[in-house]
Amino acid sequence: MTFPRLSVSAESLPLSIFARLYEKLAGFKGDVIPLQIGDTYLMPPAAGRLSQQAYDDARDLYAYGPAPGWPPLVAALTEKVRTVNRIPVEDGGVQITSGATHALACCVGALLDPGDEMILLTPHWPIIRGIAQSRSVVSIEVPFSQMVLAEPGMDPYPLIARAVSAKTRAIYLCTPNNPDGLVLDETTLGAIVRVAEQAGLWILADEVYEHYTYDRPHVSIASLPGMAARTLTVGSFSKSYGQAGLRVGYVAGPRTVIEAVRKMSNHSIYNVPHAMQRAALASLRDGGEFLSDARARYRQARDKAVAALKVPVRVPEGSTYLFIDLAGHGCNAEGCLPVLERVASAGVLLAPGAPFGLAYADWARLCFTAVDEARLLEGIDRINRVL
Repeated sequence: MTFPRLSVSAESLPLSIFARLYEKLAGFKGDVIPLQIGDTYLMPPAAGRLSQQAYDDARDLYAYGPAPGWPPLVAALTEKVRTVNRIPVEDGGVQITSGATHALACCVGALLDPGDEMILLTPHWPIIRGIAQSRSVVSIEVPFSQMVLAEPGMDPYPLIARAVSAKTRAIYLCTPNNPDGLVLDETTLGAIVRVAEQAGLWILADEVYEHYTYDRPHVSIASLPGMAARTLTVGSFSKSYGQAGLRVGYVAGPRTVIEAVRKMSNHSIYNVPHAMQRAALASLRDGGEFLSDARARYRQARDKAVAALKVPVRVPEGSTYLFIDLAGHGCNAEGCLPVLERVASAGVLLAPGAPFGLAYADWARLCFTAVDEARLLEGIDRINRVL
């Protein structure tokens, strides 16, 4: 029996990067320590848990909601973006989405057409490349963080400018960076601004780890002069408040562009469930103590993980990861997968580096907030024994 073929974009998307590692893990008969996923072992703020929500009119939970998002949450985020991020967003300039993944997919759909190019400053969050592929958008990778770190004080402008072509429409950046923890300062952001202004490009700013910086403050690129008009800034309650399962994120940007993003959201999920938005708002209003406590715990976990790991690793300035160079530890033409399979056989999962950028096949990402401190150190001890 003959059927029509699948779409080119669907066939080109990769399968799970963890499939081979799960096969190796199957032979381990002890406690499995998952350090591959960007999550937290902490419970969300008490006020932000679903069990703590009070519903004056329960009918709201079961009715369709406004496409932009629940008005109280939209209003609170608009104020937060203006005062905390210092982005001069207009009323109507915030869209609630089903997590940051959905937010970024809507942004790519609103800004780029098939065949357009988007520069990815690497290492990058892996799913952004798949989002681009699903839209037939071409990703142009620019090894960025490691170059900036290797030459402190360098001007990265030429590095980015060389990647711009007649088809380039946008630059994607992630700060604090997932996976290497680099926090971009105003000088480095300024180089990105110069490229965007001279080439007439959009900026897609992934700032989901904005609350977790340890050694320098977070700066939103849209807060720099002239950048609010060409930047879409994405945030997430998953990372900020430990509410990954609620799937609440948002996009802030120019009102006319957000209207286009809203169309993409409306034609994919229609609206984010009210119950989830209510819990997100409660965290936004009452989660300050949670953020302070989590930041202190994460900093301690970072420092202990760096000290315990027997492979040299740069101390991340932000986010919740160590990005580990495994070259010399058994990598081959497949990159670091053979090493990670041995680690998985010891009951620990790490994320392979290749999905974070083609230049990082010999690297791996370790999340130091996915499990509590005791299990984190046990996991690192197993990694050390394998290496």
